[in-house]
Order: sequence, then structure tokens, then C-alpha cells
Amino acid sequence: MKNFISGSAVILFGFLICQNNISAQDYRIYTHVLDHRDMDANGKPKVVARSLTIWHAGKVYDYMVNVDELVIYDPFQQRFTIISSQHNMACTLDFSELKQHQKVARRQAKEYLEELSESNETRQAELIAFQLDPQFEIEYRPEDHHLACKSPYLSYIADAIPAPNKDTARAFRQYADWSAQLNFVLHGKSLMPAARLRLNEELEKHDLIPVKVTLTLADSANSKLSAEHAINWELGKHDRFRITEWKHLLQDGQLKFVSFQEYQRNLLAEYGR
Repeated sequence: MKNFISGSAVILFGFLICQNNISAQDYRIYTHVLDHRDMDANGKPKVVARSLTIWHAGKVYDYMVNVDELVIYDPFQQRFTIISSQHNMACTLDFSELKQHQKVARRQAKEYLEELSESNETRQAELIAFQLDPQFEIEYRPEDHHLACKSPYLSYIADAIPAPNKDTARAFRQYADWSAQLNFVLHGKSLMPAARLRLNEELEKHDLIPVKVTLTLADSANSKLSAEHAINWELGKHDRFRITEWKHLLQDGQLKFVSFQEYQRNLLAEYGR
């Protein structure tokens, strides 16, 4: 359940976007994901993932530090490009293909739900049913932009700041939606994305960008994860240098492009998921 958020690693429908919406803002977010069940020597939750997410010229570059993986979100081409530098391997995934993966996953979840209904695993069945059709109690405090999506199964708490404009809030929500869907397909133990989509919807409704998101699961392990986002509304020289490096990586012909299925098999085999 650790892959609940993505910048990565915060983050879920085909859409058409005008260029003005996508290019509204260039900025960066550095994210730490914390596991509250695992404490360090100082009694603080351990950092289990780090990511750097850069919005530039309508695209989003999401670099996962821990695994040296880059995901490029390209709404103009309607696709993701995923690069594993340490394996010199890459793949692309069209949004239409991602939607199809979601349909298959939902069908399989419903079939599994039917199997569970014949057993005594009531709680697990309820959690899966909730993920298929999440219903939250929504609480929002406008004075400090605190948003809560609560349920008996899982809850999101988001502390946020106002987006610079509606276009930025909308573009962030669209990216976060697609990213959540990709994480679910790419990482075998992620939550189904519908619950995160509801949170994203509420954030956009108030033109907000989250600076901290906490997920609590009512599971046997009392799972609690939080993602803390440090936002800078301007790109620095190092950010632009990184983008230039990533573009060169795509163009130098050294990467081995494989199918998404092969990329995913390699990823799951390496991390034992």
C-alpha cells in the first residue's frame, strides 16, 4: 500500500485540454513520503520515498529518487513515457491503453468481490467495494484550506494552499488523476485510484494545491502514510538543467524501449511485488 501518492509517489479518463490550461504555470514540487508505522531513531516517521516533480511547457517530469525512475506526463500526446535509468530501459503508455487497464482491473476486482462474498472475509470485501465506489464524508475549512475526506475504510486529510489561478488548479488535478491511475497499474500493491480521484476533485473545487496529504487505512496494520510537498513556483537553473538532461536521454538513442507489459514485468520481478 506504499504507492498511494505520487508526484510520484502523491496522485487516476480521456480529455482534451487547451494549451492555455496546461501551460499556465511552470513550477516544481519536492515530495517526501513518510510511513508513520516505522519510526527512526528520533521517534519520527521514516521517509520511504522521495520525488521531484517539475511542471514545464505543458509537460510534467516526475523523478523518483529512490528507484532512479522518470515518468513524463505529456497531455498533448496523451501518453506517459517511463524511463528506468539504472536499467537503461523505457516504455510509453497511451492514456487510452491506461484506461483499458483500469477497466480490466475493475472487472477483476468485481469478480474477486463475488468470491469474497461467499467467504467470511467481510472486512476485506467491504474495503474493495469501497475502493470501487468510494463515498466520503467531506469536511472543508476555508480559513486554513484544510480538507478531509473521511470514511470507515480509508481517509484522506489534505492541507493545501491556493493555486495561483484556476488553470493551474485544473492542470494539477488532471495530472494527479492520471498519475494515480498509472501508479495503480504500474505498482501491484497500490490502492485503486477512485478514492484519490475524489480527493483531487475536492481540491480542484476550491482551487487548491496540496502541501501535505495523509492517508489512513482501517486495515489490520493501521497503515498511515503522508506525503509532504515543498512547492516552489519558479524553476531554478538546476531544474532547467535536469530537464535538458532528460530530453537528451530520450534523444541519444541509448535507451532500450520495450512494451509497457515488459517494463512492468521487470519492475515487479525486481521489487518482488
